[in-house]
Amino acid sequence: MIKVEVNNCNNINTATIQLRKNHLNIRYAMNGAGKSTIAVAMECTSNNESLSALQEFGSEIVPTCELSEEGNKVLLKVLLFNEQYVDKFVFQESEVIPNSFEIFIKTPQYEEKQASINKKLNDIRVDFSKNEDFRELYSAFKTIIARFPVAPSGKLREGGTFKSLTKSLSLHQLPKELAKFKPLMEKDYTVNWVAWKHEGSNYDGNNICPFCTFGLDAEYDNQKQKFTSSYPKVDVKNRVEMLSLFHSIDSFMEEKAKETLLQCIQGLQNEGETRLWIDKFHSELVFLVEAITKLENFNPHQVRIDGISKLEEQLTGLIVDTSGLQIFKSKRVEELFELINGNIKALQKETESIKREIGALTSLLVAACKNTIDDINNFLFTAGINYIFDIIPESEGESRTILKYNSNTKGPIEVDNIRGHLSWGERNAFALVLFMHDALKKDPELIILDDPISSFDSNKKFAIISRLFSSARVSFKDKTVLMLTHDLQPIIDFIKVNKPKSVPISAYYLQNRSGVISEQEISDVDIKSFLKLLSEDSENNELNIVHRVASLRKLLEHTPNDDDELKLAYHILASLLHGKPEPDVLNGPKLTSAEVTSGETFIKKYIDDFSYSYYINNVFTKENLLKLFKDENNSYIKLQVFRVLVEVAGLRTRIEDNPLIKYIDEQFHVENDYMFNLDLLKYDIVPDFFISKCNKFLEEEHIVS
Repeated sequence: MIKVEVNNCNNINTATIQLRKNHLNIRYAMNGAGKSTIAVAMECTSNNESLSALQEFGSEIVPTCELSEEGNKVLLKVLLFNEQYVDKFVFQESEVIPNSFEIFIKTPQYEEKQASINKKLNDIRVDFSKNEDFRELYSAFKTIIARFPVAPSGKLREGGTFKSLTKSLSLHQLPKELAKFKPLMEKDYTVNWVAWKHEGSNYDGNNICPFCTFGLDAEYDNQKQKFTSSYPKVDVKNRVEMLSLFHSIDSFMEEKAKETLLQCIQGLQNEGETRLWIDKFHSELVFLVEAITKLENFNPHQVRIDGISKLEEQLTGLIVDTSGLQIFKSKRVEELFELINGNIKALQKETESIKREIGALTSLLVAACKNTIDDINNFLFTAGINYIFDIIPESEGESRTILKYNSNTKGPIEVDNIRGHLSWGERNAFALVLFMHDALKKDPELIILDDPISSFDSNKKFAIISRLFSSARVSFKDKTVLMLTHDLQPIIDFIKVNKPKSVPISAYYLQNRSGVISEQEISDVDIKSFLKLLSEDSENNELNIVHRVASLRKLLEHTPNDDDELKLAYHILASLLHGKPEPDVLNGPKLTSAEVTSGETFIKKYIDDFSYSYYINNVFTKENLLKLFKDENNSYIKLQVFRVLVEVAGLRTRIEDNPLIKYIDEQFHVENDYMFNLDLLKYDIVPDFFISKCNKFLEEEHIVS
């Protein structure tokens, strides 16, 4: 059981209602009782939102709402259907409802099948992260490639490392003028030494060595010029670093090619040969890095369902053909890629199984779409809404929902501005079924329907209720639902008629008396045939006589009959209720003595002591009616007495409150839409303020003090 306590919200000082879990909980109340306030308060509490918007005007008391189970406060997930849901969530432009894939298609079966496929796709991922050789090769290759920028033409740029390797002199084959520096040019510190030597040359102006202070010989200037032009520091740095990188990957190279490339890097080959080999070296590096990157980036989870048939082809595209390699045509490289290629070929054999599962997943998608489309369109047809709903899967994980007008002459026509084309009733009815699917997907612990069907005719009401709580796969049956309504029809359908069948239900009447809401349970015995209710009340000697007379007159209005005695009885009762001294035909002549006797004979079947002359002179007097009004506790009967009292006292024309007059007349005359009614003696259905208005009027007329 869920206990809901609402305090100091709008016109509610305090309200406590108990909801049965896994039941449809109907709370029937008159307009203005505070139903929507309860609904919004519960929703705000569920969302941890402030209730300040529900604070009563002029009050400083903080509004509160608390939900509890077995005495323990709980925070339940609540989803509310009301006008705001229709206005903000559904029918935006040409889209029926957003996030339709999640709502309609992504069923538990779909998710289960998709998880199975994802696992298999994950198993075919080519993972070389644990292979030390691949990690070493991949990292070093990318570093080397970065040293050789490529021009838009696709050729290596004439600069950087490429220029250093092709233009500068060899560090291992020095010009004869610089031969004595060879030992220093082959050390680990060569680059720093070259920088040091270049820097020192700035301080040789005194014709002495800036390093040892010895006098400079005749060859110094020639050596200095040759060294500066032959060995710029950046070129030396690039060549030394390239040698280091070369040695980090030379184990992946074919032996003869390795020797030739080494000579090129050392500067022992001519420029043309060096350019040829460096270009080939770069091309093979790019080929292998791109192949490995393709392997690394291949993500089976990105394979779209509609492209799964090409998975085998994609795997084939991952196989690396090393037959065209020259520099890296080594046994080590061949073994590495034979291992990867072998794994890929083995995985290709698994694609058939994945294709079959993808086929099953696609079937689930199609079935989910069809089931939803059929369900909603059947509802639209039953409810007399001349539109067709459709779901269009657009990509994996996405879909679009559209609405088509079912034209008699042009066939289905897609609707762009859905909100502008649907009537208010069509929009609400359609939105309710969409809300059902949405709510079931979000799986809240409590679903609230705020006056969901009050504005529809009886056929649409039953169509909507039947669909929402049917035994279909998708429905609110066995969910915890609170339906707040001022419409008696759902209670008649569920409690009295028991349709739809087998729906766990509890129904209560909510009454707001001076801000305090109480609930009173409604059972099938409390819902009576309207004619039976009128007949029973007419014969009940314990009831207020005004109510008995009014009930019998209503009964006769509901009993078409050519019997003269019945017609006369009706005229007599109507005359009495209007306080006429003598009974007459409405807008016609007075009844004869014989006609009065005949009519009274019929009335005595229900009111055994009835005599028009006695009742008009002793019972339906101003004084007695005022006493009956004061003594009556039932608001419905009190209102009937008030209407007769103002007629008898000649005060009706003095009532300036038109809503009050309208409400009294509707309660007094035959204004009932239902075959069944709540027991009006048990359930106080008249809002507080109408009785207050009656009392105020009588006080103003100095009839009561």
